[in-house]
Formats: sequence, C-alpha cells, structure tokens
Amino acid sequence: MSADTLQPGLLAITGSDSTRLLQGQLTCDVNLAPGENCWGAHCTPQGRVISLFQLHYTETGFYLQMPATLVPIALAGLKKYAVFFKVTLADVSDHWPADFPRPALDWHAQLITQNIPSLLPETSEKFFTHELRLTALNMISFTKGCYTGQEIIARMHYRGKPKHLLYRAHCRTSTDLQRGQAIYTAQGADATLVDYDASRLLIVAPIARIASQFFIDKNNTIVIDTLQEIP
Repeated sequence: MSADTLQPGLLAITGSDSTRLLQGQLTCDVNLAPGENCWGAHCTPQGRVISLFQLHYTETGFYLQMPATLVPIALAGLKKYAVFFKVTLADVSDHWPADFPRPALDWHAQLITQNIPSLLPETSEKFFTHELRLTALNMISFTKGCYTGQEIIARMHYRGKPKHLLYRAHCRTSTDLQRGQAIYTAQGADATLVDYDASRLLIVAPIARIASQFFIDKNNTIVIDTLQEIP
C-alpha cells in the first residue's frame, strides 16, 4: 500500500464580519492576533464534523487550510450562515496569496504522525468531535460561548462517554484503501478507517473492542497490527 498524495487547499474568509461569523460557527476561539493560527472544526447542529482545518489569521482575513477536495464542502457548510454577515468566502486553493506559505510536501504525513486526521468528502459528517479526540488535540474551546453544534459537543464532554475513539495502527498491504471504509473484526464491520499514510492508519473503533484483532477486509485475511491508544 503506497501513500496517496493529498493536495493542500485553502478557504479564505474576508470582510468586516469575518470574526463574528467564524466565532459562531467554529469549535475553536478565533480571537487571534495577526500571524497566529490554531486548529478547529466546523460541525453540523447535531455535532458531526463537517471539516477539520488549521485556521490562520492575517491582516487581510482568515484562511482555513485543509485537503483541497474538502474545501468546496467546507465552503458550502459556512455559506449557509454567511448570508447574514458582511463576509466573502472563496476557494483560493489554485491561487494561494503570495505572502501565505504553502505547506511542506509531506504535510499530510506529518499530521498522521501527530495523530491528526484529515477529513475528505467521503468522511465529512461521519464522526463526532470526541470520536476524533478533538478535545485532546485542543481543537475545541469550552469557554468561547455558543457555536453551531456546541450544545451536543458540551453535553458529550461533560455528561457523556463516547463509545468509539480514534486509534492508530499499522498495516502493510498492496490493497487500495479508501477513507471511510469499514474495518472488520470477527464480529463484523466494527470500525472505520478515517485516514492513512503509507502503512500508518488512523481508525475510529469501539472502545469495547480495542483488544480484538482488526482486519482490512471482511474475509479477515489482511491483518491490522494491534490498535494503539492515542495519549
């Protein structure tokens, strides 16, 4: 299994109401100083993650960096609310600002190493924030006030206990993998492949089955190394 190359993409949000729009939509606190950045997510009202991104704030506006194929979905998700604000949203993946550095060629591999998954169209809205361990990755603010999905996310954080979590694993196979595909145990399709690079996998799996043997295929012939907990 070879690594596929994810192209980086960029969504620009400019205009006098940019901060107000994003503060009411994103899980992170967007009150940044120019030159600062942070990680965050945009969720549905039901708390499912539409997009994950690195948020950059410059003197000209905000930029959300994510895989290029996810930008149109992220743009559409924010556009539903942008009509009420003085903002402009634009996919600038094909013409990055001159003063905005492109990420390194191995940017996606670096994220996998840090246990940060990238969402793509096939995995958008599949997972809840806590299943992806976004709290441990400091992508959620619980002090900034209300935002879309906040009630569900806060309830899950303070009162709930997720039944599924993100784990890391390894598997060497020539089989083509698809993000969002089922991952199997002897009991059936129990887990989901979130992201991968080369032999490194990030999988959302039931906590109760973490000690089970997992497989890429439903015939249980392609073995995945034991799933490892993420600190």
